[in-house]
Amino acid sequence: MPPEVSRPSAPVDIAAGIAATAVGGAVAVYRGAERLPVLGGLLHQARTGLAARGERALEPAKAAVAGIAVQIVERVLDQLDLNELVRTRVDLVGLANEVVDGIDLQAIIRQSTESVTAEVMTDVRSQGERADDLVSGFVDRLLGRDRD
Repeated sequence: MPPEVSRPSAPVDIAAGIAATAVGGAVAVYRGAERLPVLGGLLHQARTGLAARGERALEPAKAAVAGIAVQIVERVLDQLDLNELVRTRVDLVGLANEVVDGIDLQAIIRQSTESVTAEVMTDVRSQGERADDLVSGFVDRLLGRDRD
């Protein structure tokens, strides 16, 4: 059984609720103030400028966190035997079957045999024509005909 997690006391819950309500109210008042004719434009411009400044200030922190994350991932990958991980966690036979099912072997065989068949038929025709010419020449010589 896991150890019991201690909960904040009721006064802390009440204080958090009061703070959330106050912040929500302040946000509502500020949004209303931004709609005022003269003051609203200045407030909106100030808020936009502060947001942009805060975003620029966060860029170095984001870059540092990204660099640390890359180093952590590289160290974890250095500790892993990816071949063993794949062998134990991936259904290689199922994956191979899925790949083979995705390949249209009949079409591949049909295309390859069509080209071979076409080449063979061309060769047979040309050999038949040469044989026909040979027989025709022989018969012409036998019968004493002139070939032009």
